[in-house]
Amino acid sequence: MNKPYAFLPENWTSSSSERGLQLIKYAQGVLDVLKKGFSVQFDQDEVFQCGEPGEEVRLRFLSGGTSGPPEFVEHSHDTLQSSIGGLASRIGDQAMNSVCCLPLWHVGGWMQLERAWSTGGKVYFCDYRDLKDAKVAGKVSGNLISLVPAQLHELIKSPTGITALSEARGIFVGGAGMKSHLVDVSRSLNLPVCPCYGSSETAGMITLLESGSFLNGINGVGSCLPHAEVRLSEKNHQVLIKSSSLCIRRGKRTFATNEWLQTPDFGKFDSSGNLIIEGRLDRLINTGGEKVDPTRIESVLHSTGLVENCLVYGVFDQKWGQRVVARVTPVDVNLKYLKQAVKKKLLGPMMPKEWIKTHKIPMSEMGKPNYILE
Repeated sequence: MNKPYAFLPENWTSSSSERGLQLIKYAQGVLDVLKKGFSVQFDQDEVFQCGEPGEEVRLRFLSGGTSGPPEFVEHSHDTLQSSIGGLASRIGDQAMNSVCCLPLWHVGGWMQLERAWSTGGKVYFCDYRDLKDAKVAGKVSGNLISLVPAQLHELIKSPTGITALSEARGIFVGGAGMKSHLVDVSRSLNLPVCPCYGSSETAGMITLLESGSFLNGINGVGSCLPHAEVRLSEKNHQVLIKSSSLCIRRGKRTFATNEWLQTPDFGKFDSSGNLIIEGRLDRLINTGGEKVDPTRIESVLHSTGLVENCLVYGVFDQKWGQRVVARVTPVDVNLKYLKQAVKKKLLGPMMPKEWIKTHKIPMSEMGKPNYILE
């Protein structure tokens, strides 16, 4: 492993887009703080130094905000290195060269730099939309790229974007679950997609499904990387994680070594030990005494081919406790045909009581739907 944060500026390049230049400037700002021996607090607009030189360097990332208030997640060099080691053991320890288009003030973006530092790799910064430009698209060839499903969905609309992605060493897709239609299209295009699962607390991915398995029809987010363990609770199959990459602190909570992290996700394992995330407990809708999983409704809506994107959630209702609301795009979707297409699959409480046509589904920077809408 290389010396921490000894990354040379000549290993950084970027597209000429505003986003690409913004990311490289931000990365340089973080490096300036780290080289002084201070800890770093990541913010969307600027980098803050904290702590005192001589203390253990910590990296504080702002996380959350989709279904609860944002909090700082604090990592050390050791927790980040553990995450990198786990990934390297699965994909090989050669140089991890990346095309980075995720925000660096989130763990998912910053880890691409950490992987490059540790393995002698290079990083190319850009906006994911730049990959529709042939001059930029060639940068993906032979390199790793991390995308959220919303970005992948947008890029496969572009022939140039498809060509670029097909030449990647691997496409890590995390941040949110891939809808079935996106999985099907990615396979039909033979894209080297590697679904993964992790969080800010675990310094990125703790499971990975290799692209070969994905293209062969295996579903889910793969098996655990060596630095992590996953088990499911008996009561509701809630995902519990133990990892050497677990953060030191989140908000006011300090984590102990070998502590199990309880996530809001629930899922199952297939016969080969691959983890399949089925939904989030904090998204379940309690309507008329019935618990409804919005991800199942979203899957049915997508399967009709009549919607481009959708978000299902619950809002307070005096009669039902919560009523099921569906936001769908495009704005000109024919709701009469859509309701007719799903009425045999969305029975009883699963049928949305309110439908909203919209131009765009609200998303966070990391491609996660914003569930706090009402």
